[in-house]
Amino acid sequence: MKLSVLCLVLVWTVVIADEPDIDINHANIDIPSREKVPGHKGTITVHVVPHTHDDVGWLKTVDQYYYGSRDDIYKGGVQYIIDTVIEQLVKDPKKKFIYVEVAFFKRWWEEQDKETRQQVKNLVTGGQLEFINGGYCMNDEASVHYTATIDQMSEGLVWLKEQFGGPHYNPPTIAWQIDPFGHSSAHAALSAQMGMKGLFFARMHYQDYDKRKKNKDLEFNWKAEGEDMFTSVMYRHYNAPPGFNFDRRGVDPPMVRNPQSPEYNIPERVEDFVSYLEEQASHYRSGNIMLTMGGDFCYQNAHKYFKNLDILMEYINANTTANGFKMIYSTPSQYMDAVLKSIGALQNKTDDLFPYADGPHSYWTGYFTSRPALKGYVRDCNNVLQVCKHVEAAAGVEDKLGGSSELLRLAMGVSQHHDAVSGTSKQHVANDYARRLAAGQTECENVITSGLKAKAVYTGKLEACRLLNESYCEVTQDGNRSLSIVVYNARVTPRVEYIRIPLTHPHYHGYNLVTQQYMQIEYIKVSPATRALNPNALPLEAVFRAELPPLGFASFQLKVSLNYLGSSPVLRSVPVYYGEDLMVESKIYKVYFDSRTGAMKMITNKLAGLSGRTDKVTQRFMEYSSSTGDKVDKQPSGAYIFRPLNDSPDDLGDPVLTDYIPGEQFTEIWQTFPDGWISQVTRVYNDKFYIEVEWTVGPIPLDHGREIITRYDTSLSTNKTFYTDSNGRELVKRVLNKQPTWDLNVTEPIAGNYYPVNTRATIVDSTKGMQLTVLTDRSQGAASLAEGQVEFMVHRRILKDDYRGVAEPLNETANGHGLIARGKHWLFYSDTMSYHMHRDIGLDMFYKPSVVIGNEGELEVPTWNFYKSSTPASEYLNVVTLQKIPSAENTTALLVRLENTLPASEGGKPISVRLDDMFGTPGKLKGYQELGLAADRDIAKVVDYKSHTQYDDADTITLQPFQIRTFVLNFVTNETENTF
Repeated sequence: MKLSVLCLVLVWTVVIADEPDIDINHANIDIPSREKVPGHKGTITVHVVPHTHDDVGWLKTVDQYYYGSRDDIYKGGVQYIIDTVIEQLVKDPKKKFIYVEVAFFKRWWEEQDKETRQQVKNLVTGGQLEFINGGYCMNDEASVHYTATIDQMSEGLVWLKEQFGGPHYNPPTIAWQIDPFGHSSAHAALSAQMGMKGLFFARMHYQDYDKRKKNKDLEFNWKAEGEDMFTSVMYRHYNAPPGFNFDRRGVDPPMVRNPQSPEYNIPERVEDFVSYLEEQASHYRSGNIMLTMGGDFCYQNAHKYFKNLDILMEYINANTTANGFKMIYSTPSQYMDAVLKSIGALQNKTDDLFPYADGPHSYWTGYFTSRPALKGYVRDCNNVLQVCKHVEAAAGVEDKLGGSSELLRLAMGVSQHHDAVSGTSKQHVANDYARRLAAGQTECENVITSGLKAKAVYTGKLEACRLLNESYCEVTQDGNRSLSIVVYNARVTPRVEYIRIPLTHPHYHGYNLVTQQYMQIEYIKVSPATRALNPNALPLEAVFRAELPPLGFASFQLKVSLNYLGSSPVLRSVPVYYGEDLMVESKIYKVYFDSRTGAMKMITNKLAGLSGRTDKVTQRFMEYSSSTGDKVDKQPSGAYIFRPLNDSPDDLGDPVLTDYIPGEQFTEIWQTFPDGWISQVTRVYNDKFYIEVEWTVGPIPLDHGREIITRYDTSLSTNKTFYTDSNGRELVKRVLNKQPTWDLNVTEPIAGNYYPVNTRATIVDSTKGMQLTVLTDRSQGAASLAEGQVEFMVHRRILKDDYRGVAEPLNETANGHGLIARGKHWLFYSDTMSYHMHRDIGLDMFYKPSVVIGNEGELEVPTWNFYKSSTPASEYLNVVTLQKIPSAENTTALLVRLENTLPASEGGKPISVRLDDMFGTPGKLKGYQELGLAADRDIAKVVDYKSHTQYDDADTITLQPFQIRTFVLNFVTNETENTF
């Protein structure tokens, strides 16, 4: 056996020795001349953009992706990608690379030594490494609130400036949204206000894409909320051309340039590649095309990828005359500049890009609702984060806050990722997102409780009650102690809210520490649905009316009275006589309910018109059975896709009115639906302009996939039209079975008419002059499928995967059972003259009061507020951001974003604000700088400064309708001064 092997080696050696010398590096091959691409006269420049798309969690958690663990799920680690890319860029100054996700790059950067960091800085300065987008993640565009988008983009962009800023630093100017599943006009507008000049993405409705490709309109000017944005739709997604993925995980063959090798493949590989370039170029107008050479977690072995790419580019460029193409290493910003120089005006687009579909029966509209509990938790944590930053901003140098907002800021940055808040990750990854949020929330609760304790001069310990919506609070369990309650208002205007405190008994006196007067308390029992949601729920809730100052708190006491003297009785459920409508009246509304089912039937707005206006408003719960695929198409419903089995939902039956509980401040209607897994409480407050509907859904039965909706039917004539908000900003018109820029071929009449709702949806009867707005406490999918109707999907439980990569069904459980989701809708019914009030009401829903409670001390300062201006703020002024940032000694610097929330189309007017006396910061305003929306560059780099500031006067600035402006305010302080 050994002799045979030796003979073979000798023979092979002889054969090789007889071969002639070959120049395998010669790049000229016999390529016949090709006809020019139609519409292009000269050589077409191919902009090669090496990139990696690194999901901040999806199939694996953030840490698993970064470190490369759990190869059984997905092979590869982000740290190795960055390692090998930097190594190759340093070796060859001709190469370029773009990177996006700061959540990963920041972690990698913190592990590097000084020498490596300097190498990276040189690459950035030299233009080889370009940061694109620059946010902490690549955020979703359907399920995110605009404030969270601003925060996560600012988190990343400011960090990049801190590391790489200097006279030669060029901040990111490209919004790189290549993977989100649809695109909002609000996100495009916000990107422009951050200084982004171009937007690139890969996903759009297949019918729209086909039309644009045919008409060479894949690049256009997106005029979003009045902002202009160059927009480019990628050709065939964001991956490398088919057959040319040279990543270590790829199966595509390498470029073999040795003609004597049996693997030699240069002629056919070049031929295939040029054919692809010709095809792509034929659908774009300029003499430039962009090739995204990369994909998900690519460049695990950057040497392999770049080596093969270099060979390919060398052969193409050596034969430019014959093939008509020249390839260069480039970046999206370089490509955009080349396109804008070579073509004239672009077609304008003013609407958005929802819904997204990649096939006739594959509408990505299920994720608008997927994982409703996580969506609600992200919204709640956003509220906690804003209060946390407010308290930090108000704190003096001597205050011990017991934590910082950083952990929650970063957790919120991660949770805006397009597979996080969207609900499209694997279950263990969703759990990890929630874990991160919970850790950050705990840290921020320490900040809030310690900060408010210091300001209120409370001698005991204040605690946050995270589970108030489940009627549980640890500090109120001891019924033998009086309670001190501090309620913070994150709005810049005073407000009135009804505060609900879970208790073990009703024997307390309510006392308003601000007015030094006893206050009315109404006690109400906890519903069976709440006890099912949390077996530890306390039996009662005390409800009282709280008047709250702007950007400040008010304090209250519940004084225990165990001798029962003077305590209020628990509100009772009152018998209802069947056959007569049940009417609940407040100062604003008369609401009529069916006396048997408790179902809403009619609403009268007493303030509308001369004598009030009345419309039918009914509500039902229904379900769509989830398709598992059929003969027409194998596509099932899943985490991404909504595909109902039938074109109409199944009614879930009539509810039963279980309790009618009238009170002086509010009235509640309790309902339970058949089989007991849906219940609802409708609340009519005496002085609120909304009717609160609190729904509890789950555990959804597991016999088949179910997608649960609640539908509101009205007598309004709506002309097949409704309006949905764009990330909490502008309202976008939606018309049934219609798209504004192409003729829609309706293939999925239900799913194809679903749109994302982040904060509200509206239906309007222009003839009557009446409207109904439904405000939501989290992102949901919604549709208006018939006149006067609007439906919201509130929960989903599905037994099949939808073949979009996550590879597991959307079947959430908790404690061994299906997930229970609880949320709220606020119904605002009014004449159209009062319609603008939905903005003010929406701010109340978004900025929930922050409640902290103590049971062991005395409180000396009952009220305080950070807003100090002598002029009351407009109800449409919003402080989007109030955050302390690093500053020099004896100075305080605040990052402040101010918003005029009312657009001109809804009657918005300019709002003037004095910056020098707005906040109760120690010292005097030394000066301020206006920045772009992300706070990483001067405003002059974003807009025309002269026209932008033309209505300002010294320290008074003017916010135009719907405008957000960003400032750093610098205050000079004394060392001994302390806000708290």
